[in-house]
Amino acid sequence: MKTKVLSKVIISLVIVILILGGILAYLYFFTDVFKSNSQLFFKYLGQVVEKDGFIDEKLINYTKKKQESKYEDNGKFYVEMNMNELDEDLVKGVNNFNIQFSGTVDNIEKETQQDIFLNYSDDVNFPIKYKYANETVALQTDYVSNKYIGIKNEGLKEFAQSLGIEDLENIPDKIEISEQIDDISFTDEEKQQIFNNYKVLFENRFKEEQFKRSEENGTINYSLTISNQELKNFIITFLETLKNDSIIIPKIEEKLKEIDSEYDEEESIQESIQNIIEDLNKRQVEEGNITIIVSRLDKQLIGIAIKNEEFESKIEKIQNQDQLTYKFEMNIKNKETEESMKTLLTANFIGLEQMESIKETYQLGISINEDSQEQTVKYTLENTNTFNDDINIEDFNEEEIEVLNNYNGTQISNLLTAIVERIIEVNNEQMEEIGFSDYGNPIIYSNPVGLNAAIMANNFVDAMEESQNEMSSLEKSTFNNKFIKYEGIQRGTTVKVLINEIIASNLQDSNSVRVSGDIQTGNDDTDLSTQDIDSSSTYNVEIKYDLDGYVNEIVITEQN
Repeated sequence: MKTKVLSKVIISLVIVILILGGILAYLYFFTDVFKSNSQLFFKYLGQVVEKDGFIDEKLINYTKKKQESKYEDNGKFYVEMNMNELDEDLVKGVNNFNIQFSGTVDNIEKETQQDIFLNYSDDVNFPIKYKYANETVALQTDYVSNKYIGIKNEGLKEFAQSLGIEDLENIPDKIEISEQIDDISFTDEEKQQIFNNYKVLFENRFKEEQFKRSEENGTINYSLTISNQELKNFIITFLETLKNDSIIIPKIEEKLKEIDSEYDEEESIQESIQNIIEDLNKRQVEEGNITIIVSRLDKQLIGIAIKNEEFESKIEKIQNQDQLTYKFEMNIKNKETEESMKTLLTANFIGLEQMESIKETYQLGISINEDSQEQTVKYTLENTNTFNDDINIEDFNEEEIEVLNNYNGTQISNLLTAIVERIIEVNNEQMEEIGFSDYGNPIIYSNPVGLNAAIMANNFVDAMEESQNEMSSLEKSTFNNKFIKYEGIQRGTTVKVLINEIIASNLQDSNSVRVSGDIQTGNDDTDLSTQDIDSSSTYNVEIKYDLDGYVNEIVITEQN
């Protein structure tokens, strides 16, 4: 009896142990329980490359569908600028300007047509039609002609020659619009081998105390803090491993050859990596630390940040029902001057779940804080793509297009000259109408390159004006100081020296000084004499200035 009881007890214990063991195994392998901060840091960092990890699978599917489908688009580009250092009228003109577009895209037949409006105000705009069909790209605007002006994608070498272009070696007869290039793919065996090759780079490299865990508003953060020297050493080790990778490098080279047929003549990937390694080895790193932060929410990677005392860069993924947003932010701050610059790039998608009509919104914001003043500019592109299998873009007919390939160089030159002159004429009229004639066209400043050029030009003008002001101030001080030192009660001998100083100055300087009081100039400002000055007497010297601040009169009065 006792034996049976003991057997039941043993069997019960074994079952309990098995159950507990299964639970513990599940907790270890499928949850974050029992994992160290370092393990969790690398676990969620690894979701960057996992399927449907940080890069949403629906976004990947949407991108592929666009490349392989027909759809209608409707969008708008505009700028919001607050730049105190630029002219108020220029800023106003840019903020009023926007580009609207709508049309159809057929990526099956590789054709598209768009109606584009450059809107300068509610009443002033410049309409443009763009179309690519039957291997011909063309533009049309009613301000120039009711016909399209186009170039056919054939015989381009001969066409370039007719325009007087002599170097034809790199000009093809036809620009091939390549099909979608497949992503680099790896077999399961290759993936495992790559994982094993790079896993060893992380194992035991950093101490466990360098990893920290924190929580903020439900978001769990795992951070790794390393010195700048540690980061440099790790990057070099990583690059050395990548340079000798027998799986990744050949696949990248194969893909590059698909994109660029002359790749073999260029610097190899290994050579490029080696040059980077050599450059890093030469560089001296500053003292300090850098922190890498991996953020998760509900066991999904939602953000990665890198920061030190003066720099912070982070990328976030925000998913809310049928809305997906990616945000990239970079902040730079000068500790000494307190000047800072912030860059924010966002991409927002609505409608990925149904995959029928997707609204895209892209924004680039730049903010600079200098001298306690904030200068900001934000570029926004909104677009809605609606998939439609019934789209059919008709080819051009002969009556609606002038194909430049059919004309000789002289005819093309005359035609293009006439078109440009007409566009300039219309632009001048429209800029006059909106009060922007001094600046050319808002589209010039509605992009980072043009805006930067405007800022540089403005800074150059300010610098020139400041330089001129400084030179003017220096010139004024130099001139005035010749006389100011004599101001007040002076003996006659000193006043005689002053008179000689005035005579010499009036002979060589455009700013003449006249003398009044007991001693006066004659017919001109150089007609002065020291004869009437008694060396033993005392005189009061009073200085007077013109509206520009230059000494223009000296009153000399004998004291009784």
